[in-house]
Amino acid sequence: MKPLDTEAETGLPKRQLHILLGTLIAAVTLASLDTSILVTALPTIAGQFNAFEQLSWVMTSYIVTSTIATPLLGKLSDLYGRRTIFQIAMGTFAVASLLCGLAQTIGQLIAARAVQGIGGGAIQALAFAIVGDVLPPRVRGKYVGYFTLAFAGAALLGPLVGGFIIDRWSWPWIFFINVPLCALMMFFLQRSLQLPFARRQAKLDLMGAFLLSVGLASLMIGLEEGRTSLTNTRSLVLIGIALVVLTLFVFQERRASEPMIPLRLFRNRVVLTCAMLGAMAGAVSFGASNYMSVFFQDALFVPPTEAGLRTMPLMVGVVASSTTVGRMISSRGYYKRFPVAGSIMATIALSLSSILVFNRLTYLFFIPVLLLMGLGFGSVYTTTSIATQNACEIRDMGVATATIMFFRTLGGSIMLAISGTV
Repeated sequence: MKPLDTEAETGLPKRQLHILLGTLIAAVTLASLDTSILVTALPTIAGQFNAFEQLSWVMTSYIVTSTIATPLLGKLSDLYGRRTIFQIAMGTFAVASLLCGLAQTIGQLIAARAVQGIGGGAIQALAFAIVGDVLPPRVRGKYVGYFTLAFAGAALLGPLVGGFIIDRWSWPWIFFINVPLCALMMFFLQRSLQLPFARRQAKLDLMGAFLLSVGLASLMIGLEEGRTSLTNTRSLVLIGIALVVLTLFVFQERRASEPMIPLRLFRNRVVLTCAMLGAMAGAVSFGASNYMSVFFQDALFVPPTEAGLRTMPLMVGVVASSTTVGRMISSRGYYKRFPVAGSIMATIALSLSSILVFNRLTYLFFIPVLLLMGLGFGSVYTTTSIATQNACEIRDMGVATATIMFFRTLGGSIMLAISGTV
């Protein structure tokens, strides 16, 4: 395969393309990092605000709004153009990061994190959609592997980066550092993200957006409230509301002229399979990575930074599989075997890790297991993104990509809400 170095292959000059892809990868890294960067900072924040009971919402609020924003902003980008919506998302993320760092109460921090999640979810979904816009299918796999690495790898590195900042500065700097980085990325995106776009007249599905937001928010809050007791009345009511509202959302999408999540996508077996697989992979990877960091601190009694370092084999596995699988798909043109192999590896690794955790064995036993786990996650993430983009029409590129990201994040959100590991 020829290297991607001609304008004919992408419609963009080589230098402009490299700046665009580099900036998008950096943006995905920053947004994904904030899903887990606070894990090691939570005890410090709880002590400062004396708010241990509300602490889990500092993490959950970001993930909930990120999940809701993913399909909404993906659809808006199909209607109004990628650059406009992406720049709005970056600006939202930067302003919310500043407000997080300036928060004086736990309520202010939770509210700012919710707004930050809107920007973060949109950034991750739109970056993958833009890759589908600017790269032809035969070279897309290689670069989607890099983006998958940024998405999954940053989330896994979050506890390590957060521990490093806490040990040397203070927790607000976890957020303050985002502001200049976002400004720099917005500058480069303004110059490099120049996609042809024909504005089409369409009516945004506001009712669908409302129903999806209410349904997912009720579900996440209900699961969070029910962590301590399965018979919690408030939890059961909220979950019941969520089921009713999400059912109404499905009926709304069937009759809307421009649905938030076009149900026709799921008539495609490739998209349906990737959505289901992505949800399961998101649930397992979010839950496992956060749990392992907490386990190393609470069970093996290591400090926050070291706990983050001990999850590095997981990151190494994701790096290896994301880059290798993406290149192999680009060069050979097939992908079915990779998610199958990845699922098998992840299942084996999770089974072994449960044995290691139960017996509290030394860290050396965890290294190969975490490595195998990362290899499995990376294979599934990379393949589902590529397969979905290749299976859908150009007009649905943004919403289809956002839908896959939505199911990944939804799976992770549900797992974190149920397990309460953060």
